[in-house]
Amino acid sequence: MNPTFPAELAAHLVESVRKARRRYRKRLACSQKKFSEKAVHELRVETRRILALLELLESLRFPQSLKKLRKTFKKRLDAFDDLRDTHVQLVLLKPLWPDFPEARELKKHLVKCEKRLVSELSKKIKTTKSGRLNRQLKQIEKCLRECGKSPAAARSAGLARTLLGGAFRRVVVLRRLIRRNQPATIHRMRVAFKRFRYTAELLQPFLPEFTELRLDRMKEFQATAGNIQDVAVLLVRLDQDIKRGELQPACVKNLRAELLRHERRAIDSLMGKIDELMEFEPEHSAPFAPEPKTTST
Repeated sequence: MNPTFPAELAAHLVESVRKARRRYRKRLACSQKKFSEKAVHELRVETRRILALLELLESLRFPQSLKKLRKTFKKRLDAFDDLRDTHVQLVLLKPLWPDFPEARELKKHLVKCEKRLVSELSKKIKTTKSGRLNRQLKQIEKCLRECGKSPAAARSAGLARTLLGGAFRRVVVLRRLIRRNQPATIHRMRVAFKRFRYTAELLQPFLPEFTELRLDRMKEFQATAGNIQDVAVLLVRLDQDIKRGELQPACVKNLRAELLRHERRAIDSLMGKIDELMEFEPEHSAPFAPEPKTTST
């Protein structure tokens, strides 16, 4: 890290790390006490926020290697992927069950998977410790205190804008690569946008234009893209379960067709508001080249 790292930004990041590690320990304890869908969701959110914070520190050229720590938190986050997907799919399909009674085998299959995953993960999480990770995060706080050398607030704001501008540029690049018939291209843009939103939240004290209202609008935009990914993951799951012989094609044929229509509507909804993306551009960002006309077809 630069030896003249702004003291104001360093102090803010110290506090951010302190709050993040305390929230994580609290959410982990809640999940261990009562393993519920809400508890798991909140733990995943805190884990993602810590990952975003570690990525931000790496972009600031933090003097210590954070690779192993990031890998540990990423592994903990990924452990809940299947359960999270199953929860989302059950919610997504709930209003469709009455119209597709032939898909009852799918419903039984999902409920069975949910019970199995809850049983496995609830046992695993009870043995999950946070002491070592907490000590590592405390060490990061200590290092950040030592790194703060310059008291210039303007430097902190300028550095914050540079970091956020880079994150936004990545989003715009991926937005231009979106293809309507390739949901994966939308997902990649959404992941980059999520990182951009988390970065904006972390650096908000130095970015006055990123009000709570603006951050809420960013969250809504992200959710619109997330709806597409949820359906895409479910469609992949159906195909895999059929291939493994766990479901018969006939029992989900009509439902699958409806999900494809749902996916197209969700993509249309996103593309109808895709230009809103530029409303989130940080102030004083470098100008972007005009967008090719063929990118959203």
